[in-house]
Amino acid sequence: MGNVLFYTHTKEDLKRTVKMVLEEMRKTEFINETSINPEDDRLSQQEAAKFLGISVTSLISWKKKKIVPYYQIGRSIFFSKKELLDLARKNAFIRKSRY
Repeated sequence: MGNVLFYTHTKEDLKRTVKMVLEEMRKTEFINETSINPEDDRLSQQEAAKFLGISVTSLISWKKKKIVPYYQIGRSIFFSKKELLDLARKNAFIRKSRY
């Protein structure tokens, strides 16, 4: 089993698969807790939706269903980047289409 060859996949199929895996890894890459400046940790609804790769409407729905943690000061709503990363790591099944 030293030289395993993939006969069912083209080189382009393998490139796409590797690219997809790398993109998923980048979404959940480790961030040292001490390296996040508290000012940089805060995300608006638009920023949080983009960060999660979902629409703002989906994010609002998730917020109402208490799927994502958020903070509200007066009328301002914001999200913690660290908490969203932790949520994504623990719940890889979270996808826009499920909610």
